[in-house]
Amino acid sequence: MKQVLASVIAHRRVAPGIHEVHLAAPEIACDAQPGQFVHVRALDTWDPLLRRPLSLCRIGHPAGSLRSGEVSLLFEEVGRGTELLGRVEVGAKLDLLGPLGNGFTLTGTTRNALLVAGGLGIAPLVALAEKALAQEISVVLLAGAATAERLLPAEYLPAEAEYVVATDDGTLGHRGFVTDLVGEYLNWADQIFACGPLPMFDALKRILEGSSLSAQVSLEARMGCAVGACLGCVISTRRGRQRVCREGPVFDLRELL
Repeated sequence: MKQVLASVIAHRRVAPGIHEVHLAAPEIACDAQPGQFVHVRALDTWDPLLRRPLSLCRIGHPAGSLRSGEVSLLFEEVGRGTELLGRVEVGAKLDLLGPLGNGFTLTGTTRNALLVAGGLGIAPLVALAEKALAQEISVVLLAGAATAERLLPAEYLPAEAEYVVATDDGTLGHRGFVTDLVGEYLNWADQIFACGPLPMFDALKRILEGSSLSAQVSLEARMGCAVGACLGCVISTRRGRQRVCREGPVFDLRELL
């Protein structure tokens, strides 16, 4: 883990209230893996006091969409901290701690990876899709959102990935939940990776009952320190109490209680 001042090199509005910020952060990019996160200080002030944990959405590497030494963050304005981050301008510097946590693991035998995103849970899956494709693994990314305008535009994702969407109101793709689509790919997938709200994980666990398919999920949690000291992000697992910031944010789905 390092603390760095990362320069903002691009900032765009992806959807209403949703932003992507590109940062020059070579000290973080060189060690980061898909599924890890950074703890971001919103501004050079103590208001808000706590940093905000944000998944690494893209990690610069030769086969990716960003240059080496760059990372990007995808986030939604949901409170004061992210609202301030949504106003950050090109040339500004953001104070980051990272990379933090444990990321996703692609096994050596995986040839087909199924990625399942609920809402802004798509953020860490973009980096995973780019890494998998660089290893010549086929990728299907299933994404769900409340409405079409809350979905990430297809051009935002690697062209080689198959992008299938679901919306609660049926304005784009399947009408219903993204987990409704998972069953169609169970015989195809070698591994499943997911990030989204807890009810989505409950549905995914039911779908996988009786299956030996590996499923890794990235949890979202409120955090105080993000380094394992404050115990503010502890969850219950079959291995006992675990910290999302240290033992996670990626867990085996079947270990979660």
